[in-house]
Amino acid sequence: MFPGQSKLLKATGQPYEDVARVRVVDTRSKVAIAQVEYSCEPANPGDTAIPFAEKLMVPFHAPIRFDRFQPTGSKVSGRILMGKDFDSALGTGQKLYFNVGSNQGVKVGDYFRAVRSYEADLRDPVDSLSFKASVSEDTQKKQPSFDPGLFEKGNGPVIHVRDLPRRAVGEIVVIGTTPTTSTGMIVFAMEDVHAGDAVELDEQAQPQQ
Repeated sequence: MFPGQSKLLKATGQPYEDVARVRVVDTRSKVAIAQVEYSCEPANPGDTAIPFAEKLMVPFHAPIRFDRFQPTGSKVSGRILMGKDFDSALGTGQKLYFNVGSNQGVKVGDYFRAVRSYEADLRDPVDSLSFKASVSEDTQKKQPSFDPGLFEKGNGPVIHVRDLPRRAVGEIVVIGTTPTTSTGMIVFAMEDVHAGDAVELDEQAQPQQ
């Protein structure tokens, strides 16, 4: 979904998902007989079974204060590796995975911001269309150019997208961690959150101890 995704996924370990909860109702010498009590996805032959551990309910809230252009200052930052079911464009309520975890001090209930630079938009074939439009305002005497190529410069000012501030696109609450990764749920999104977006710990939104 973005350059370097396969390498990042390989570095963080094997992706997996919890698909069902089963209750053992009987045993034999080499097998256990279990009944499915709850499932999110079909359980298939060959799936791994591990002892069930109850997960804590995670309270969360909408952003108290969401400064879209807040300068970076977080000591904990990473990148969104992928969304649940390999989704690449995500919105409020959806789950995603990023490459910082308990080894970096991340814990369940922490809040992260998803941030994106305008340079990332310029590299995207869809989001870059507004930058590449031939005319933005036909009454403008001197048309600006956004990072033009050698023969693409217009008669107006040249705007370098890398000089524009990066922006926050959503707020994420952590609902699970491993030593190297975290699972998050988007609690607020101003626009699509993408696989490949950066994430950083939001100090202002952390729960009070």
